[in-house]
Amino acid sequence: MKIILCGKGGCGKSTITTLLARAYERAGKNVLVVDSDESNFGLHRQLGFELPQ
Repeated sequence: MKIILCGKGGCGKSTITTLLARAYERAGKNVLVVDSDESNFGLHRQLGFELPQ
């Protein structure tokens, strides 16, 4: 299954992505989230990752 989200900034794409990723992970699915927006500094934190130093 592939899901693609696009839209204006601030419309909730990162929030929906995080909620979907966690729901599928809890259901035992493998999840890959790809964010090509280099200005989005919040998605990695929502998913529980820290940026490398």
